Amino acid sequence: MSILRFVYAVCDLLAIGAGTIVLFGLLAGELIDKWAVLFLRCTLAASVIGLFFPFHDFTLVQRCSMLAVYASGVAILAWRKFHLSGVWRSIFALTITIVLYLNVVVAIDQVFDEIFRFTTLAPAQFELTSRATQSVVMVLFAVIAIVAAKRFHTRGAHSLRSHIDGVTHKHVF
Repeated sequence: MSILRFVYAVCDLLAIGAGTIVLFGLLAGELIDKWAVLFLRCTLAASVIGLFFPFHDFTLVQRCSMLAVYASGVAILAWRKFHLSGVWRSIFALTITIVLYLNVVVAIDQVFDEIFRFTTLAPAQFELTSRATQSVVMVLFAVIAIVAAKRFHTRGAHSLRSHIDGVTHKHVF
């Protein structure tokens, strides 16, 4: 494993850990500021590193990295520019879930690549197993995204207002 892949994997795993905490908070109707900042920073770091992978083809890592940058940008705008007011609360929850999904998909892909190196499975069998796993994860995250958007939009209105009105948090992305 190259240094670039190792640093990418560390940033991706940190992002997945922090993103999971943020997602559980969103499902409970709360925004955990510190974890959200860590999640977005680690995701953006992993995404930038992922774009520098020296491959000849446009790989899954590069596609997910690009999408994660755009989705993170929308989440940051919803949070910092529009202060999660109105529909921006749901957009924030959806984009955070999408970014976490993209991080997980890349991690799954990398794990399957490492497993493939040490197995005797035929490439077709291996590809089918990998795609089936990614499909199940996609459906799971789609359901979680819908639930998170609904719960964060309805439950968090009172708790978030106290954060916005009472204390201003300054985070630099």
